[in-house]
Amino acid sequence: MKFVGFKLIFIIALSLMGSVVNSEETSDFKLPTNFKPISYELNVTTYLEDKFVFEGVVGIRMTCVEATDTIVLHSTSLNIDTKSVVLANGGENVIPVSSVSFDPDKEFMHVKSTVNFKPCDEFVLTISFTGNLTDDLVGYYRSSYVDKESNQTRWLAITYFEPLGARRAFPCLDEPVYKAIFKIRLSHKKGLTSISNMKFMNQINCPSNSDYVVDEFEESPPMSTYLVVYMVSDFVYTEANSENDQVNYRIICKKDLANQTEFAINLGPKALKYHEEYFDEKFPLHKQDMAAIPDFSSRSMENWGLATFQESGLLMDLDVTVIDDVYEIAHLIIHELAHQWFGGIVTMKWWTGLWLNEGFAEYAGFRGVDFLFPESKYFQVENVKNFLLVLDQDSLQSAHPLAVAIGKPDEIAPISADPITFAKGPILLHMINTFLGENTFKQGVRNYIHKYKFSNAEQDDLWCSLTEEAHRQGTLDKNLTVKQIMDTWTLQTGYPVLNVIRDYSAGTVTLSQERYLSIKSNGTDNKTCWWIPITMTTSGDFNQTNPTFWLNCENNNLTTPLAKDNEWVIYNMQMTVLSRVFYDTRNWMGIICTLNDPTKYETIPTLNRVQLILDSLSFSQVGDLDYEITFQLLKYLKNEKEYTPWFAALSGLVMIDDLLKRTPNHAVFQKNMRDMLSCMYSKFRNMDEKVNGYENIQLQSLVISRACQYKTKDCIQRVLDLFRKWMKSSDPDNNNILPKELKETICIQAVQYGGEEEWNFLFERYQRSNLPIEKYYMIFALGYTSIESLLLRYLNWSLDESIIPREDAPLVFYSETFNEVGFLVAKEFLYCKIADIYEYYQRQGDSLGGYVNNIASQMKTKEELEEVTVRGNVWNRYESWFDYTFS
Repeated sequence: MKFVGFKLIFIIALSLMGSVVNSEETSDFKLPTNFKPISYELNVTTYLEDKFVFEGVVGIRMTCVEATDTIVLHSTSLNIDTKSVVLANGGENVIPVSSVSFDPDKEFMHVKSTVNFKPCDEFVLTISFTGNLTDDLVGYYRSSYVDKESNQTRWLAITYFEPLGARRAFPCLDEPVYKAIFKIRLSHKKGLTSISNMKFMNQINCPSNSDYVVDEFEESPPMSTYLVVYMVSDFVYTEANSENDQVNYRIICKKDLANQTEFAINLGPKALKYHEEYFDEKFPLHKQDMAAIPDFSSRSMENWGLATFQESGLLMDLDVTVIDDVYEIAHLIIHELAHQWFGGIVTMKWWTGLWLNEGFAEYAGFRGVDFLFPESKYFQVENVKNFLLVLDQDSLQSAHPLAVAIGKPDEIAPISADPITFAKGPILLHMINTFLGENTFKQGVRNYIHKYKFSNAEQDDLWCSLTEEAHRQGTLDKNLTVKQIMDTWTLQTGYPVLNVIRDYSAGTVTLSQERYLSIKSNGTDNKTCWWIPITMTTSGDFNQTNPTFWLNCENNNLTTPLAKDNEWVIYNMQMTVLSRVFYDTRNWMGIICTLNDPTKYETIPTLNRVQLILDSLSFSQVGDLDYEITFQLLKYLKNEKEYTPWFAALSGLVMIDDLLKRTPNHAVFQKNMRDMLSCMYSKFRNMDEKVNGYENIQLQSLVISRACQYKTKDCIQRVLDLFRKWMKSSDPDNNNILPKELKETICIQAVQYGGEEEWNFLFERYQRSNLPIEKYYMIFALGYTSIESLLLRYLNWSLDESIIPREDAPLVFYSETFNEVGFLVAKEFLYCKIADIYEYYQRQGDSLGGYVNNIASQMKTKEELEEVTVRGNVWNRYESWFDYTFS
């Protein structure tokens, strides 16, 4: 087998992602603009345990915008008696309906009238419908759990509508631009409770069924259909002592998990207050609920007034939860609450704006954790992780712009699952904040929220608000707009490399830019360029992040004076701009001399050390920088004490590790890595010794994990000794003696280097655990065994919902693909079982695509690429997703 460049694994992975990169927006699959909804009256009756169906009636009050005789709306997977469709003028005079028809491909429902509708006329369309409560985890679906007290199966029904699920639950105009007021009533069996977006008002007995009651909820402000939510269950409610008496804040979950709500119930009101102050806009609803769902396809969902989560994304036992998971849950909660403003109050017009919706919620989530937990440095850590993700994935020819044109409905799901949608946005928003300044940025965002409150907007509207405020405050040149700058970052694919070439005899430096590509194309890409804010230092002053000037298409190849005697120059202060920076060899060597001096390396701030590590590794990987220079730079790590530079270095070196896996040279690489880690590992080798501080805890976990991964004997033996000591304890479920912050790392390594006894022990702990976060890392760790029979059995179990919950199943496959032995087992399993996997996840977004992507990310030979491409030509009959993948 002939090796190809290690970047092949990224080419394959990104080419197999579901992101649609060549699409143009089209109105073919959008609703015609003849009507807009004003309000919905939605009445739904839910039948659990016996029939698993729902029935309902929706009355849509709408106004005519353009003359027509046909109303077009969305409906799919519903049973509708066309004879029951009623159209009334002003709610009084019935208008005869001449026909009702359906377009399954576009998921349209056409209601044709005998008269022509005129602009400004109002009508009420009433439709009765029924549907099945499936287990697809989309639309209005059923879920279940086993009550620990009675050992009985309990059923619940819950909605998940983003992006196109509302049309599966009731006929509606299911596009975000069609905001309307919702009045919801939910009928259900006595003994259960229901919740929805708005506050509960009253309950009456159901006139037609004495066993059922009807719950009525407050009328909502105008909102989009994808944010509508309702649930029927026997869950319990924990209510906060809210700082804001006008907003009731509750956590909703299974009864046996109610003792794990303390963190979320305390954090939520504080996060709401933080967002109210940041946006200068009061939370507009009377309540905010958060519900933990047993079977949930997404980590979390921002439904207005009722955010929904996987159990592991909301609940925790503070006595056993590691600090990383504490902050991750805090981030998720703050993220979803940010959506109540950036998504709820102001909503994107179309799914092309998804990046802004999610990107701002991510950015607000990171900043919120920093504000509420100031000791954490969470923003810095997560920003570095986002940089790593985007710098790799956005450097490929197969990447796509951040603002992706969405032409067809089935193009939305791949983009919504694309990491660039979530990771690139907060990086760019932080860049804007930096070059405009905090005060300008915050006030510009506030102006945007106030202007488009309860309406829809798009990125140009935000750019306009920011520009107006920047010009008012004088933080942006009057001849420059935020749109002019940011269109180059959101509408173009990729990011730039800033080339810095010094003329030491002339005392000048020349700056130029081009798109950075990890695989060089035949010709240089001269068509794309960016507005790059230029910041630099030669003196060690890295806090000056306001740009001194801009590099753009008009002034590319710009030469400026630079003193001859400067030892080095560094650009992109505090790593605020999404770019790489390439220096001439002499400048690299000057930087390396400073880094390798234990008394001077900290004069280069942490984030710039991170960028130097990331850039040097990447330039060496593509052949632009001699590896000798990069390895000389990395020698300074023996003195590095901070987490993010180590994280950057070890993450960058993983690419080489992946390339060498399953080759004879892997052992040599592992030996070099053991040497690099030896000093830092000696600091943390006593795993029972408690470490304080978020970054120190992260560093300890990272170093021990990699030391064991690279087969440091002492590390492996210590991990196995601790794990086996836990195995021998009298009550391992209630007496987990593993160091709290190292439990995940120890479990992964113990399963990898242990035998069947260790695997069975951990799987039994997984089955018995009542802690969602603990179950999450256990199911991941179990995929790291080196025993093929266990790996295959585990994969088969992942398609059996009675053993592994469906929401956890993809994690089984994912963990095995990153295991040297597991990769081959998982690959063969995918090839043989793809029909079963497809059937198991049918109609559930891009789950099958995720399986293929996991395998592709670990491939590194032409033979493997050809193999998966041939398979892909067969697989495309399973999902339209593959039509894009292998076209």
